[in-house]
Amino acid sequence: MTTTGPVTSPTAPVRRSWSGWRTFFVIIGSLLILAGGASLIGGVVGLWTHAQRDADGYHTAGPERLTSDAFVLTAPSMDVGITGPDAVAAGDLLGDVRITVTSTKDTPVFVGIGPADDVARYLDGVRRSEVADFDADPFTVSYVQHPGGQPTADPTTQDFWAASDSGTGTRTLTWNVADGNWSIVVMNADRSAGVDADISLGATLPVLLPASITAVVVGGLLLLIGIVIIVVTIATRPTVGQPVQAPPPPGPVTAQ
Repeated sequence: MTTTGPVTSPTAPVRRSWSGWRTFFVIIGSLLILAGGASLIGGVVGLWTHAQRDADGYHTAGPERLTSDAFVLTAPSMDVGITGPDAVAAGDLLGDVRITVTSTKDTPVFVGIGPADDVARYLDGVRRSEVADFDADPFTVSYVQHPGGQPTADPTTQDFWAASDSGTGTRTLTWNVADGNWSIVVMNADRSAGVDADISLGATLPVLLPASITAVVVGGLLLLIGIVIIVVTIATRPTVGQPVQAPPPPGPVTAQ
């Protein structure tokens, strides 16, 4: 007796389809991941920086030693733009500035910050060194030298200072940032030449914490959204059957 073997139907392999729109979504997801990662890293760095405050809540740089054979050391004027209805809020966000000066000599030292125009009038014709640039590692400072003579009046007798301190030992100036154009002055309180002091700068920067938290939250959300977009785009590709040629039927089987 002759019988035929079982007939099997061919199974077609399956492939996933792709389209230009899916490529677009993958690109968008990748960009969101990059932006979210950068924001997240920046926020974490900001939180770490916030944790480095000193006991008084200041972020501090220095101290570094500044020396000059002139009568006065000055920094470039600071143009602080806090105007309009948000002036109070902006001032609160910028916080307080602290300048700490320790004279390396026995001479009393003076540190003050005042309106740039008033400071310029006080220092008119005075030999002074203005900080032009500095490098952090190693710390080096370059100055612009202004020729002239000795100040005609003691700095402590001037009434235009927004904040100042003077005396021997370590002197500290604390100033709440305000709108205007400001100049910083460091000199010997007795107007003598030769300024030699260790100086450190600090600021409270209360905006740093909320900005860092916002960066972490936004970065995390962007990162999550980007990952979801890419995963969904890849996982939801439709399947398309691919026809293949069916194998030939088996030959007859002869029973003995």
